[in-house]
Amino acid sequence: MTDLTNFERVKIQMEYAVPLIKDLQALLGKDAINNALERRGQESEQAIDSDKRPDFGRMVEGAKMFAEGGALDYDIIASGNDHFDMDVNQCRYAEMMDELGGREFGHLLVCNRDFAAAKRIGMTLTRTQTRMQGADHCDFRYRPTR
Repeated sequence: MTDLTNFERVKIQMEYAVPLIKDLQALLGKDAINNALERRGQESEQAIDSDKRPDFGRMVEGAKMFAEGGALDYDIIASGNDHFDMDVNQCRYAEMMDELGGREFGHLLVCNRDFAAAKRIGMTLTRTQTRMQGADHCDFRYRPTR
């Protein structure tokens, strides 16, 4: 069996999730479903109780893993023992959600996973904009969880 890239795994998930979410939106309303997705993401993040010490030295390799297969074009802005800053300039995840017809809620399903992932490894992520939501870049800023 061939190893899948992160992008390929997410694409398979979204090929199933997007039609289901669109059907639920049609039945229950877009706001109700989008609010539920937002709540679920927050609950997932809050449920994580990580006491891990952040390893910022591994962030460059982590970025490469998410970008594998040309999924992201990014610039590392700063990297040190207590921070990692990256801007994503091109994002196939956003393009994929566009193709699947789920870009309007793509940030809730794809992008917001980043916050829980950061918490799991002892970091806090701050991001003020995403390509998924129409910005010209995503601004990832990682710091240690205090």
